[in-house]
Amino acid sequence: MLDTSRSTACHRVAHGWTVVMTVAAMLAMAALAEAHDFWLVPNAFENRSGGQLEIRGQTSSRFPTSESAVTIDRVADARFLGASTVERIVDLSISGKSLRLRHRPATPGQQVIAVRLHPRSVRESAAGFRRYLELEGAPDALARVDREGLLRGRDSVTRRYAKYAKAIVEVGRDGPRAFSRTADHPLEFVPEQDPATLAVGDTLRARLLYRGQALAGIRIHADAVEWSGSRTTTQPRPTPAGAQGANPQPAEHHVTDAEGNVRVAITRAGLWNIRTIHLVQSDSGSGADWDTHWATLVFHASGRGSRR
Repeated sequence: MLDTSRSTACHRVAHGWTVVMTVAAMLAMAALAEAHDFWLVPNAFENRSGGQLEIRGQTSSRFPTSESAVTIDRVADARFLGASTVERIVDLSISGKSLRLRHRPATPGQQVIAVRLHPRSVRESAAGFRRYLELEGAPDALARVDREGLLRGRDSVTRRYAKYAKAIVEVGRDGPRAFSRTADHPLEFVPEQDPATLAVGDTLRARLLYRGQALAGIRIHADAVEWSGSRTTTQPRPTPAGAQGANPQPAEHHVTDAEGNVRVAITRAGLWNIRTIHLVQSDSGSGADWDTHWATLVFHASGRGSRR
């Protein structure tokens, strides 16, 4: 005769393991998703005055593609920053795997598009945290963790992360310049010279700021892809398909100097980005043990400088 109690118990154990494995898989997928960079990719980098500009918020590990869309509720702040103006972006939606932002700038001139995402927290094992530092290229933070024994005796830690993205575009022609304007993001890149002047053979100089102060000794990554569409547009359109990772250039790695500056040689025309992460012990009373800040900057470099 069948032992139904034993069968039921086995079924419950099997079901319990299924739930555990499912939850573990979901946590792993969530950790993978949050580890991706967040970029702003405009549909054009030169736009007529009064025209509507469309920007894609892209989330992935391969610039400028997107593997998943940031949900609208995660956007803490989205703005167009002119030389002396601020315009809020309120038209937000989801388009496929991208966050879509639309705005019709009222002020001509160069604009810095700035988006800040709300922070999120994740609980992970101490070993998982060390692995995270290894994968994300934070050897200095990992060395400090090991040197000071910051994980000694701990089974798990809570890590909070937030992301900040900027892109630089032109509205109209010969308007006031805004490239050096800060967005007051906790972590951000601020160009030292106008990206609109950059051509192949030039060097981008940018400063990395953390809470308004220059950040030295931080690893920076830079790469570019071809921009197969027109540099300019008079009508809003999706990001050109050819820009989605066409002939990507291998990422270059740099380290900020004592003044927080990084220099990136422009080796090809196209869509460029620089990006980094900065991890610190939390002192905000948020309940997190560590805070991870992600920052990106996107700009276009032509085969010849457009503003000399």
